[in-house]
Amino acid sequence: MGRTCFKILGFLVMFFLCIWTKFNAIYVREMEQNPGPRLCSKLFNIPLYMEINDLIVPLLTESEATSTIIRKVVRNQKLDFNQATGLIVPSVPMCNWIIDQYSLSKSKVHMILNGAEESNGYKLNKSQARTELGLHHSCFCIVFIGNIYKEYDFNTILRAVAECQAKIPMIRFFIIGDGPLTEQLKRQVNELGIDNKVIFTGYIPHDKLGRLARAADVGLLIRTKRGAERYGPVSTKLSTYASFKMPVITAGSSLKGYPNELAQGLLLIPPEDPHALTDLFFYLYSHPEEREQRANILYNFARKKLTWKQITRDILNVISNQAGML
Repeated sequence: MGRTCFKILGFLVMFFLCIWTKFNAIYVREMEQNPGPRLCSKLFNIPLYMEINDLIVPLLTESEATSTIIRKVVRNQKLDFNQATGLIVPSVPMCNWIIDQYSLSKSKVHMILNGAEESNGYKLNKSQARTELGLHHSCFCIVFIGNIYKEYDFNTILRAVAECQAKIPMIRFFIIGDGPLTEQLKRQVNELGIDNKVIFTGYIPHDKLGRLARAADVGLLIRTKRGAERYGPVSTKLSTYASFKMPVITAGSSLKGYPNELAQGLLLIPPEDPHALTDLFFYLYSHPEEREQRANILYNFARKKLTWKQITRDILNVISNQAGML
């Protein structure tokens, strides 16, 4: 009841704002079961643009839904997507699925990656950062930054770290973040006998991230097979890693449809393949010059194309070009 009242209140606020102000466009993030922006778009003939970072009910049609609530969400999602003048989506697989599922024109769906601002906090150099983490300066350090939950394939990463011990005795994996899988991962680390290889830092404030992230040689953006199929090989983490000048390993089937700089800078492995990841760890450990080259490609791309200022400009360009506004 409370959520329904909140949605009604939100709709009324937007309704009266549209009466009082002539808006050129309505821009919202995914709306779940909130029909307010869609109704105001229709009532006042205002172009609606939606940013879709996640599909509320992915890969389901209304007939495949298993409950009344899910069917309602799927139905609203379809109405939202058809009403929208443009959809902003940060993933090539999601773009393709939306176009196919809802029979939309390709010109309506725009692939624009998410960005991230470079940390303003004081950044240590690599040696200083490793000292702060209690690491030897000659370690080969890999890092995951973010929420520890099931979308990311920690099982593959930990198994690869365990496999690498013989070839790379000084390998270290540090996890900057926390989440619902933390305790489970700690148990798995213990079972694999790699307690001395894995460091859990917990959450680090964004303005202090630079004090630790610079210790890393490689950033990890490795989703499960399901996550890679659904979201693709790129996420917001890319711009975070790139801002600290590190190459990035990701999982997926292809980088087709993404900017060329990502094909040149990212390292792609098949999802849920610890042996491929082990081989890639050893290759990067043995080729520091390629690590630096790929890191520089990603850093320059992120600095020019993945700041929030640039992402906002790209979105405004879509609105301007489609609606002849601004």
